[in-house]
Amino acid sequence: MTTETIYRSCPTCEASCGLVMEIDREEKQVISIKGDPDNHRSGGYVCAKSQAFRYIYEDRERLTRPVKKVGGQWREIEWEEALSETARRLADIRDQYGKDAIAMYYGNPNGHNFSTQIYTQMFITLLNTERFFSAGSVDQQPKNLSCELLYGNGWVFPIPDIDHTDFFVCMGGNPMVSQGSLMSAPDIESHLKGVQQRGGKVVVIDPRRTETADVADQHLFVRPGTDAFLLMAFVNELFATHRVAPGRLLEFTDGIDQLESLSAPYTPESVAAITGVPAHHLRQLVNDFCSASAPVLYGRIGLCTQTFGTLASWLVDVVNILTGRLDARGGAMFPRPATAHNDPAAAPPQLGYNRWQSKARGFPEYMGMLPASLMAEEMELQGEHQVRALITVAGNPVLSVPNGKRVHAAMEKMDFVVAFDFYINETTSQADIIIPSTTQLEHSNYDFMFTSTCVRNFAQYSPQTFDPPAGALDQYQILNEVTARMNGMTRADLESMMLDGMIDQLQANAADLSHLSAQDIKQKTAEHQGPERLLDIMLRAGPYGDKFTGDGLTLAQLKTMPHGIDLGPLESRLPELLATEHQRIDIAPDVITRDIPRLQAALDDGPSRHMLLIGRRHIRDMNSWLHNLNNYARGKNRCTLLINPQDAQRIGLVDSGKAKISSRVGEFEAEVAISDSIMPGVVSLPHGFGHTYRNTQQSVASALIPGISANDLVDDNEMDMPSGTSVVNGVPVQIVAV
Repeated sequence: MTTETIYRSCPTCEASCGLVMEIDREEKQVISIKGDPDNHRSGGYVCAKSQAFRYIYEDRERLTRPVKKVGGQWREIEWEEALSETARRLADIRDQYGKDAIAMYYGNPNGHNFSTQIYTQMFITLLNTERFFSAGSVDQQPKNLSCELLYGNGWVFPIPDIDHTDFFVCMGGNPMVSQGSLMSAPDIESHLKGVQQRGGKVVVIDPRRTETADVADQHLFVRPGTDAFLLMAFVNELFATHRVAPGRLLEFTDGIDQLESLSAPYTPESVAAITGVPAHHLRQLVNDFCSASAPVLYGRIGLCTQTFGTLASWLVDVVNILTGRLDARGGAMFPRPATAHNDPAAAPPQLGYNRWQSKARGFPEYMGMLPASLMAEEMELQGEHQVRALITVAGNPVLSVPNGKRVHAAMEKMDFVVAFDFYINETTSQADIIIPSTTQLEHSNYDFMFTSTCVRNFAQYSPQTFDPPAGALDQYQILNEVTARMNGMTRADLESMMLDGMIDQLQANAADLSHLSAQDIKQKTAEHQGPERLLDIMLRAGPYGDKFTGDGLTLAQLKTMPHGIDLGPLESRLPELLATEHQRIDIAPDVITRDIPRLQAALDDGPSRHMLLIGRRHIRDMNSWLHNLNNYARGKNRCTLLINPQDAQRIGLVDSGKAKISSRVGEFEAEVAISDSIMPGVVSLPHGFGHTYRNTQQSVASALIPGISANDLVDDNEMDMPSGTSVVNGVPVQIVAV
């Protein structure tokens, strides 16, 4: 056996830790995966998920060839048959019933694949359906919306400069498990301990005493779905104690006076009952925050996926702006990706909001998408607006969206379903054709999205490790092949269009490239092809790039630096980064403030009288991705109903016993786990389980960790109104002993 050493980043979560792999290329085997001690970001650290992409590659139930359902049974078919039949059937439906007769669902794994991300927009544009759904509306979309309204770009996120803060407040996030979602940081525990070692403090505000709360200095319980009330009271207290001090941000920020009146009704006392946070605790938090030298407030998915997700996400930034902690060292800062993909365009873009509405209830689109919560009801429509075909791209909406069993039932009525996926799971088992892509080991990668969410700027290229099976295609190639065939084109035509379009866009937005012709740029990047050529163009045109002159970052240079490149700490980028009119921040945009009367009505109604359900994650889980991997599935049951001892005693539950949990849309039995780590009145189920459908081919998931789908308890009628994000935290439920 001849071994070879490969360096790359981990593609499983946002942290993108550096890895060193020992492989046998001839046998196409991974011998070992360990942390790369020479990676400047992770320094040898890895978590349990670092092995996931290897296990997926080795999983014998992973599809490597297209399959078609014939007589209720799957049979392998040739690539040409799969691509041609898929394109033909989709084109026929579009031509006969219109473009919106095709629906599409886009899953979370695509965010970890550079080539898919870079070509997806062209696929969506040419498909041109208004029935586009994605995992984003069960995740971060309130943050997209609030950031677009504040900064002009929904993908420009303020990231905690955690290595320089001395007071870190974490709301609705659990970075010890996520490794820092929208705060990408390998070995997050070392960063949190760094705050404490500098004499600072870590505070966690969450309905559950999470793994992050366990290492924090302080934990405050807050009732699910009430973070917006707490943050409004935080703003109220800032004004009441004359602590509003935006500093230099005042020069380009409008609407601060409006916030004082908007927050006036939300005193710490008025929100204490509904949030569960005593007024004196909130006042102390505000005082401690304002007394610190470099505080920062951070909020994540728990704030997004609730009734007031957009208000809560917006208010996190409002607090950081009012206290001068936005774009300040140790505060919330903006990364500078080497590909410049969060730089402002030459002209402020129009807000992509409410350009069309869903057919069933008239809910507005955002970012070209409809809420995933509306997926089933759109698919159930009959008559003129009937959905006839569904495309899923690396997604499992049956487990991932609210009331997923309703999606599963609706899929049975489709004329045609195609899944671009390499598993026969709870969703793809309903397809007519499944077309699998290559895995991470079979194509190169670049941490595109996560260079805009990192706590320190970096760039790293991950080389292709093994050749894929004969005929196998990358995800972007499948998308391009189907799109081209639907429109009487070739894949080469689309790739040429993409290349020309990127060059045109760069020349329109970058004055320092105006002297170069499109042909000049093509000649200078001809050594690369496909997505790597586009990556080279972006790197060379970016802030660290050579501007096509030979002095600066290029893809060729990046490939010679296997441990990645340290591009330095986060630095001030405002107001230049703003893509808003006149490069100003409107801190009280109408789209958001119009939702405040709904917040006031909920305050008037008072605390919920129901038990409230929230989600949770484990270090060995990544949504529903990893459950067919024996190394992660084994061990004790993780899909348990977490409940406080007071509630357990009142209901008559015993540890490891059974409870029946029901909501408006579903009912399940679950194993009970009693713990004082969750506040009274709240229960928790983990996300991504529910492997109980008989027609799947994921034997490990079905046998070892079937669990229950928490999303089948989530009401698909309940959404955050501005963004359409699903309310998966704070779901009213009833609990009884079995």
